[in-house]
Amino acid sequence: MKFFIPIILMSCLLSCNKQLKYEDYSEDDFNEVQGLIMSAVPDGDPFNRSSVKNTRYQYHLDQTPPLIGFENIDMFEAQRGYPLIVLVHKEDVSISFYGRVGILDSLNTREKSFLKKHFQEELEKME
Repeated sequence: MKFFIPIILMSCLLSCNKQLKYEDYSEDDFNEVQGLIMSAVPDGDPFNRSSVKNTRYQYHLDQTPPLIGFENIDMFEAQRGYPLIVLVHKEDVSISFYGRVGILDSLNTREKSFLKKHFQEELEKME
């Protein structure tokens, strides 16, 4: 009996700490918003493919400060500075997922200004 109590406690702790994935939700629970990749570095796990990256991104660029999201994802094209379409939960904006690299067709004025400034800074670094 003493042997089973630690096993039960460990399994409860591990299951309670489980992070939900995008697949655990309905697609209709999310809106697409504009984001920007802040960093995308290999996760360092020798058992993962080299395209698996710890990706940190900003979203809701029209807010001050923008919100920050983080995801460990197998995404070859994820690079720092790339524009990103982020999937944000409609009822809880702290729940977000990496959507795809790209720019939304419907940006508001503040988002356009944010991206324009970002791209200008990146171009100046290349000169």
